[in-house]
Amino acid sequence: MLSNTRTLQVEFGHCDPSGIVFNPHYFVWFDFSVHALLGRAGLTLKSMIDEFGIDGIPLVDNQARFKAPSRWGDDIVIESSIAAVHRSAFEIRHLVRNGGTIAVECSETRVWTAFDREQGRVRAKPLPPRIVALLSGAAPGA
Repeated sequence: MLSNTRTLQVEFGHCDPSGIVFNPHYFVWFDFSVHALLGRAGLTLKSMIDEFGIDGIPLVDNQARFKAPSRWGDDIVIESSIAAVHRSAFEIRHLVRNGGTIAVECSETRVWTAFDREQGRVRAKPLPPRIVALLSGAAPGA
């Protein structure tokens, strides 16, 4: 399956008054990590919108476990990988490592959506075979 790793340094502005990362920052980092993961397969959200006419890949489920704190000055590593690919959705797993410790575990589900003119709303659509192959790591560029 497709995977990517990013490293970042926790900055003062990421932290609460106790000097620990304010939890919502992890979700911003996870969103950036999804786009970096797609980039690993040669994809961008803009290119997918242009090529497939989708509305987006909205987040529909998110679960996180905060296991250890990260603090100002820490270098953390975010490992993101495709955990599963379904008909119209895919699951991503993020692990945040701080040194040798897993600080955060997160799983999320994103849905492939497009505007349905007949129903006048955005709906889930099947993932195209090329996207399935890229996310699964079975296609070149993955």
